[in-house]
Amino acid sequence: MERPARGTPAVSLCIPAYQAEKHLRETLNAAFAQTYEDMEIVVLDNNTTDGTRRILEEADDPRLRVERNDETLSMPDNWNRVVEMCRAPLVKLLCADDLIDENCVADQVKILESNQDVALVSCKTDLIDDVGKPLRRSTGLRRLTGRHSGRTVVRHVVRSGGNPIGPSAAVTFRRKDFQAVGGFRGDLLYPMELELWTRLLQKGDFVGMPDQLAAFRISAETATALTSAKSQFGQQVELSRRIVRESGWRVGWADVMIGWVGAVTMQARRSVVISRSAWRSSRRSPSDPQAPATGQTPPATGRTA
Repeated sequence: MERPARGTPAVSLCIPAYQAEKHLRETLNAAFAQTYEDMEIVVLDNNTTDGTRRILEEADDPRLRVERNDETLSMPDNWNRVVEMCRAPLVKLLCADDLIDENCVADQVKILESNQDVALVSCKTDLIDDVGKPLRRSTGLRRLTGRHSGRTVVRHVVRSGGNPIGPSAAVTFRRKDFQAVGGFRGDLLYPMELELWTRLLQKGDFVGMPDQLAAFRISAETATALTSAKSQFGQQVELSRRIVRESGWRVGWADVMIGWVGAVTMQARRSVVISRSAWRSSRRSPSDPQAPATGQTPPATGRTA
């Protein structure tokens, strides 16, 4: 069993944050509510100019460590840096507007510590709007619950035309594997997380948990909402092409063709969810205390980076 060095936490919960005052308190509360104690919570403030710094100064949890960038980094660079700063052998990356169940870290750490040949574990995810109301419940992991080989999962990714594994909030991985495969690349921004998941699966098996333990926020500032449908489709297709070129996966062009059809379907579903979130937001009064304030968008990022 993989054991951290003495004085090193078993898992790092990494939170990259840029102009994150809108939802950061809620995300921090979800992190602080974790039942798993042997962990650090690392927040990387990406040179923010809103109320993020004040919120972090007021936060109080012995597991919390706050770091700051002297200049604003792109989302991929900021995400890589926060993982580089963590100390634990296991890592969960939580965006500053997403949420996790109080048992999420504990349940996923247990799986990874008990199965050294598992590289990636994920759970089902709720899609929520700006104020946390559900848009779709318990999404992801279709035909991927239980344990599967990396090849089985990657082939399913290509054939699905989407991200059946889930967003970063749903996933926990090993830091040594992250370092070995080179971290987030970011040249395909829209499927950036999924692209990393496929490379991590070169290092071991996958476990999909049947439980909904994470929530992914769909708002006007997310990369999904800010990236055009044409660009999303093109980036998803390019990811599939790259996987085919990785001969070790033994994924064929027939799988890619099936995935193209799936990508169109997934794009339609995604557009409906984004439209529902935007419609709800437009109906809220600016004086509504739950209505989010308008925030800035960092360069070349697309969500709170």
